[in-house]
Amino acid sequence: MSKCPGQNTQYWGFDAIHDVPCPKCSNPVEFFRDEVRRKCKTCGEMVFNDRMDLGCAKWCPSASSCIGAANFQALQLSEQRKSRREDFRLLLEMAPAEEEDARELFKKLFSEYFGEDRLFDTNRLYTVKEENPALFQSATTVFQAFLKQKAEIEKREADAAARTRELIETGRAKKSVVDHED
Repeated sequence: MSKCPGQNTQYWGFDAIHDVPCPKCSNPVEFFRDEVRRKCKTCGEMVFNDRMDLGCAKWCPSASSCIGAANFQALQLSEQRKSRREDFRLLLEMAPAEEEDARELFKKLFSEYFGEDRLFDTNRLYTVKEENPALFQSATTVFQAFLKQKAEIEKREADAAARTRELIETGRAKKSVVDHED
């Protein structure tokens, strides 16, 4: 079996090797662009490579067998983390500058939640309601606007993916017709 061109090191550029600071001790951990995770030699923390370049593994049906099941799962976890950070950035952008208390609340809730499946535990947001109803109202309004924006983005992405699949299928059908005519 020939090697996947994306994994063939002869095609890699100068930026294929880089350091990622350990989130626990800040020690630099060296990564190749296709490595998903490594243990920090200083503190033993598992460090994920945020600059990993396995773009093809995100959509390729052979990704799990190509990069290995464990690396594929780690890639999916890394993508979840990236998505969570992007969602958090969007949430903070949606909070008006005058809503600094809401922004700080979101930062606190985000940092307290250790899961990768959502931004924060929304039940924790409701604990603020009794302590500070105005902050709760402000944060809830911003969060609802974020959810609406996120849904619109996901719909646009799903529509674009459907159009791409349709174009691919249409191209395959046309190629099949041409192949049969020959």
